[in-house]
Amino acid sequence: MRLDGFSAAALLVFFASSAVGIAAVPYGGGRGEAVIRSDGADASGRYFVNASRCGERLSTEWRHPDGTLAASEEVELAEGRWVRYRLQRANIGQDLRAERRGDVVTITDGSPSARTPTRLSGRGTLLAGPELVFFLQSRLSDLRAGRSVTFQYLLADRGTTLGFVARGAAEGAGTRVSLEASSALVKPFVPTTRFLFADDGGLREVVGRMLPVAGSTKAPKPLDGVLRMTATQSSCNRKSLS
Repeated sequence: MRLDGFSAAALLVFFASSAVGIAAVPYGGGRGEAVIRSDGADASGRYFVNASRCGERLSTEWRHPDGTLAASEEVELAEGRWVRYRLQRANIGQDLRAERRGDVVTITDGSPSARTPTRLSGRGTLLAGPELVFFLQSRLSDLRAGRSVTFQYLLADRGTTLGFVARGAAEGAGTRVSLEASSALVKPFVPTTRFLFADDGGLREVVGRMLPVAGSTKAPKPLDGVLRMTATQSSCNRKSLS
């Protein structure tokens, strides 16, 4: 999908509800708590996050304080790149799957208001869902040294991909990473997401747009907040979402 022909207003509407799918995947998995800090927050304002890595499968779950599922993501890897991805947001009935075959990505909608499958280019460094944090962890030495890293990210709910640039800096023994849209045209409409990694590479904090949304499928409302990881856990203790 080309974005250079969009007006500023159209870009704002297009990206306002999209979230860079933040999934905490420290080496082996982990648990954390997200506190929402936006006008679109629901009554709870909090989510408990469970992240895991089991072999070539990376997944994350976001739950309300009462234990009900709010949102989840899963990505399966093969030979160093993702081949299957799934995004679910239970509160708005959203269920999206993406499959990558060669250089073609097909997105299908499993919700009641399903749209026609979308096909995109899957060439180059294209990340999806929980793979994002794992990718940044693998580039921490470059980021800490001040070298930027660029990549494309799948926005399944928008049926497109978007270019991002990650920049890092040392913060004590850890590394602070800022993630921004790489396009000057799109950058004003996509909020910056900031990550803090510990000296062992584990994710400690994310500040920015969270995975869950409020509202409805037709009118989703993004939620911004702070996610803090507090503990590690077994990485192969749950069934696949696929």
